[in-house]
Amino acid sequence: MGVGVAGSVGQHWRVSEINREFQLCATYPPVVAAPARISDTTLTYAARYRSKARLPVLSYLHPNGVSMTRSSQPMVGLKQARSVQDEKLVEAIVATSEPTGMVPRFRNERNNIIIDARPTTNAVVNRAIGAGSENMDHYRQCRKVYLGIDNIHVMRDALNRLADAAVDAADVSATASDLGNAEPAGMMARIQSSRSSWLSHLQNILVGVKTIVEAIDAGHHVLVHCSDGWDRTAQLTSLAQLCLDPYYRTIEGFAVLVEKEWVSFGHQFTLRNGHLGHPDRFTVVRAGRKRVPEHSEDIEDIDRDVGETESADDGAQTGSSIFGRFATRAFRGVQSRISSAIQTASDNLDDIDYTDPFFAEYPELHPDYVRPVDPSTGTSAQQKRGFRLGRTKHDRETSPVFQQFLDCVYQLWVQHPTMFEFNERFLLDLFYHGHAAQFGTFLGNNMQERTAIQMQERTQRVWSVVGHDPQLYRNAVYQGDEAKREQRVILPEPRFVQYWSAMFSCHDPAFAKCTEPATRDELIVETASNDPTVRTDPDELTVKPTNLTDSDLALSSN
Repeated sequence: MGVGVAGSVGQHWRVSEINREFQLCATYPPVVAAPARISDTTLTYAARYRSKARLPVLSYLHPNGVSMTRSSQPMVGLKQARSVQDEKLVEAIVATSEPTGMVPRFRNERNNIIIDARPTTNAVVNRAIGAGSENMDHYRQCRKVYLGIDNIHVMRDALNRLADAAVDAADVSATASDLGNAEPAGMMARIQSSRSSWLSHLQNILVGVKTIVEAIDAGHHVLVHCSDGWDRTAQLTSLAQLCLDPYYRTIEGFAVLVEKEWVSFGHQFTLRNGHLGHPDRFTVVRAGRKRVPEHSEDIEDIDRDVGETESADDGAQTGSSIFGRFATRAFRGVQSRISSAIQTASDNLDDIDYTDPFFAEYPELHPDYVRPVDPSTGTSAQQKRGFRLGRTKHDRETSPVFQQFLDCVYQLWVQHPTMFEFNERFLLDLFYHGHAAQFGTFLGNNMQERTAIQMQERTQRVWSVVGHDPQLYRNAVYQGDEAKREQRVILPEPRFVQYWSAMFSCHDPAFAKCTEPATRDELIVETASNDPTVRTDPDELTVKPTNLTDSDLALSSN
């Protein structure tokens, strides 16, 4: 859009190299775009006010001159801290669409939006750790919208529930088919009873995307952030650009979008997709040992509490010490039963012929692996055969963030089938390679890390395979230039979402027809901290997610 070019919509923006050596923000790209009248010194001070120093920078510039910027949460804290530099930066962003690059002094409309992707409660609770959300008294001409999108842990649990329900339903359906039962095994009932809320989460994301797209198309600036600004923020900004700019709906443009919004701006692919190697993700512990895996922090905390209880004064017959001894005995009993079950399962592994090539690469994980003799003791650390797998803290950082983004793209693709150059296989191959860890595109957690290990020189990009053959990945009904001329901006329809059966490898027709009850039908808008919270009319800002049957749609069309 001509950033820094006189006479263009980007004339009031400039390219800053303040982060070239990653000295300002390790998770931002070396080059960022900022308002032209904001100096690098102001950017440095503004970064101190944002979590992980992820200050507001340009993500997308629309042809009408308004911008979409992204950042992390402000460090407000319980003392309601503020940053004049951060406020000036946001004010300068709003002013970039003005002919003079300055906001008129007496304009008081709050048309521009600060998007907080989190639920309101989460944003408020974060104040206890020194973070929080913007105090709207200090941000002129802006209002704040909470989207209520849940965190990575909720999303991980939702996917696990859905996957388990789909597998169970498929197994039961196969069993019923083998027995000759005419009735299917209740795919819809099992999916709905799992309470995964996967579709509800997709609806919430699409509601936020629709809010952003409508605001930008109407000429209002949007600043998007969540907590750290690399998960929900990346979902919202990239999906909004898909809706706003037809270039990103092409195969080439989609590659640029992923590289820009996900790779360059520090989405943690290694952590979120669980790419850590097996020796790092699991700890091999002899089955006969009583000591728990040292990398299991939760169990360490329990052991620490138990140890403190055991060391309590036996003569002090207080209620807390009695309860502590009771809890200790109960915990030891449960631990003993679990250890016995694990030992029995490990002993049963002796009759299995392990020919998996995985153990050739990681021999220390093989049940028959014998540890070398310890020179200090002269004995081997190997005891009984069998091993236990202790999951590490990294597993708590895994979450289907990028997978959820691809699922939302699929929903847009279904709703607007002629507006996308790529087909479903394109998205499925990206989903596969995102977890296969074969390409450098989906490896690493940020640009600084990738630069340090020379990721670009040592690996290939996924686009050398996915999208390289236009005939393989081209959408047969794509309208091309005609679609760009007739409808540049598209809007998501949160009501009409469905399960992506191909992604879950569940081709039962009933799976795609499953629906979930809506969990939220309104956005929460805040204009200033001293004003009461305003709950907007759901029909004004978004479409309420509802469950519509075929008969309901027929009635509405009549």
